[in-house]
Amino acid sequence: MILKYIRKTLSIALVSIIFCGCSDWTEIEAINSNSNLSETTKTDEYYAALRAWKQTPNLPQVFVWFDNWSGASPTGANSLRGLPDSVTIASNWGGHPKFNLTPERKADMEYVQKVKGTKVVVTLFSANVGDDVPHQDIFETAGNSSDPEVVRPAIKAYAEALYDCIVEAGYDGFDWDYEPETGKDKNHLWNNITQRRIFVEELSYWFGKGSQRTDRGDRKPAKPGLLFLIDGEIGIGDHIEKDWPMYYVDYYVLQAYGARNESSLDSRVNGVFNDMSKWIEEGKLTKEEIVRRTIVTEDFESHASKGGGFLIMSNYVYKQQGIEQQIGGCGIYRVGFDYNQGDGDYNGSPEYYYLRQGITNLYRTYHERLNISQEENSSEQE
Repeated sequence: MILKYIRKTLSIALVSIIFCGCSDWTEIEAINSNSNLSETTKTDEYYAALRAWKQTPNLPQVFVWFDNWSGASPTGANSLRGLPDSVTIASNWGGHPKFNLTPERKADMEYVQKVKGTKVVVTLFSANVGDDVPHQDIFETAGNSSDPEVVRPAIKAYAEALYDCIVEAGYDGFDWDYEPETGKDKNHLWNNITQRRIFVEELSYWFGKGSQRTDRGDRKPAKPGLLFLIDGEIGIGDHIEKDWPMYYVDYYVLQAYGARNESSLDSRVNGVFNDMSKWIEEGKLTKEEIVRRTIVTEDFESHASKGGGFLIMSNYVYKQQGIEQQIGGCGIYRVGFDYNQGDGDYNGSPEYYYLRQGITNLYRTYHERLNISQEENSSEQE
């Protein structure tokens, strides 16, 4: 995509967001229960520009964990289509099936992917080898072994099985919910240092920035462009090991639940730097790049009524250690609690009251920083 087109697309998007107060790409569409999920409600040109805008390099992400998903009626409470247009990544989270999607869920997901350009990923705990995929005898060989020669074949088969299920279901990637501190009992993959390292290594052949590398061994080719996210205990708790190949991971999703100020967010980002210190020292990741890949999220299961720290997160720019870098995105756990939750209207509508404010904040900051950067470049060239 040429720079001129990117700038034109950004202008369309950001004018809609900032000057129209979320009246375009951040608004919730007026949809009734008789709407046809195969039909669009705006012009083809609008959606083409929206999809192109979401492909902008280094664009901050709006990420949501979406549960209560039926797709049976296109309302904001239980359909992906009802989310604001500017949501860039939505993850299937919750008690409903993650694979073998119903026709209604499948149609709902395909609509937002093809029409809105929204990436839809699946969140899984994957606390033990073989979780959530069809059984294979080789999975049982891993047990709680720490011998790489024993563990690698089982985890290699497991990672490929996850990839196959994810591609077959139609998702755009995988979000590993890694929380060993909250699950100590019999969760061997979470709690075994060797197993979890090899798991990330094997996943990186199928998802994220390393999936198209040529040193695949006997692994089949991977579909390009599938996202790789890790959320949970990054920079806190049991942490991640410093030898995980995190430079292959697209986004580090921090459960920064309840963070009320920039100092709290600074501390979380500094924790991520600590986990990535090996790759910073080796030059495989810069601190600026780490911030660009970091998404901070709030828990709306607990904080929906007042928004918790979400609006602070959406305005957040890391300013320490000689760095001034906007966060890579903001997000919400159980975003459905923000749909028509009774806290008032934003821009004349109660739907997704805090989410839409956060979207405005995130892209206003992005737009302002982009303009400053372009002005500085112009001055240097004069």
